[in-house]
Amino acid sequence: MTQYLDTFKLNGKTALVTGASEGIGQEIAIGFAQAGADVVVCSRNKDKLKDQVATLRGLGVRAEAVSVDVTRTADIEALRDYVSGEFGKLDILVNSAAYTINALAFETSEEDWDLSIDTSFKGTFFACQILGSLMRDQGYGKIINMSSTFSRATVPQRSVYAGVKAGISHLTEALALEWGPLGIRVNALAPTAVRTPSREELLQGAFLESIVSRIPLGRIAETSDIAPAAIYLASPASDFVTGQTLFVDGGFVAHG
Repeated sequence: MTQYLDTFKLNGKTALVTGASEGIGQEIAIGFAQAGADVVVCSRNKDKLKDQVATLRGLGVRAEAVSVDVTRTADIEALRDYVSGEFGKLDILVNSAAYTINALAFETSEEDWDLSIDTSFKGTFFACQILGSLMRDQGYGKIINMSSTFSRATVPQRSVYAGVKAGISHLTEALALEWGPLGIRVNALAPTAVRTPSREELLQGAFLESIVSRIPLGRIAETSDIAPAAIYLASPASDFVTGQTLFVDGGFVAHG
């Protein structure tokens, strides 16, 4: 008899999470460690990861921190070589690094546009390509990209962000088609607004009210709402799932 609960465990797996210094990426890394995976956490600022690594190691798994700027393919290539040399494999990749713009379209600067595209879209693509090569060589892997509910139903001041996230959802589908025969599953998570330190100032007042008014469950998301969905997509429980964007949004998209 299949022990279905065991299919959600990540024992013996090696996971890598970009954008792991806070918020969603940080919580996903903790969830993976609790499920039994060894974890590599990445951020531009390695110092921000010290406490994170200590927390993960306290859960009884191997954890390492690497400074990575995902806008630089040379950094991602160095990360691939590090993971290959230190862990010998990569089973799970979460692309959580992002740069968020909160501005009206007429007020968006070219600099902010470039930072958003380079970090959130270019960074996601080349992390998939370069780190995914390890999965290709071993014939198995799980990639989780970070989309958003705004890829389907957006709000004002989110034109660039919504466009990038819609692109990530479609990129996820395209990679799933190409890489399914290689044993690589590619999916995306699409949270609604999530309470994180970097978004605390934004999620206030009228803007917060406008979001919550469209969520049938009556609140924005916590990072603890997102990590279990990531564990599912990273685990053998989702081995027949690929090319999907999983909305973790309290019903935001259903509301429209």
